[in-house]
Amino acid sequence: MSKFNERLFARLDTAAERTGVPAMACGKQSRRRLRWLPLVPLALASGSLLTGLIRADLANMGFALITLSYTLAVVLPIFGPLKPWGTPERVDEFDRALRGRAMLAGYATVSVAALIGMWLILGLAVIGDWPRERILWQLAGLPFYLLTLHLVVPTLHASWAIRPVEDD
Repeated sequence: MSKFNERLFARLDTAAERTGVPAMACGKQSRRRLRWLPLVPLALASGSLLTGLIRADLANMGFALITLSYTLAVVLPIFGPLKPWGTPERVDEFDRALRGRAMLAGYATVSVAALIGMWLILGLAVIGDWPRERILWQLAGLPFYLLTLHLVVPTLHASWAIRPVEDD
């Protein structure tokens, strides 16, 4: 093999290592704290849900933005501080406790948001005399909002619960 090909393959290997994908495949991925990034899908989902509730003509756009925020939220647990269930990574007592507390915070948040969301949609539908189609759009967007919360809140809770480790 020529020296050019060796250098090219060495550079490609270095570029691939920087992405972190080979470390993920080997199970040696370093977990990152995501303190501010989960707020983006959370704010986007909350704003789009409120947009659909306030303005009937923007209900489709609100549903599309909730779906977009859910898509963004799906990626967060992959790179977040929580180690996934059934992972080949070593999970110690601290990781189990952190994951348990974060998931309980997520479940509590989703439960409260579900109750408030259902009663809010019902109340606004009765008070505002909403047509059937608008109620269905709002009820279709609420589960995506709850799924976004279910994915974002544990990552957010775990990111703020741990202190940063200083690198030597």
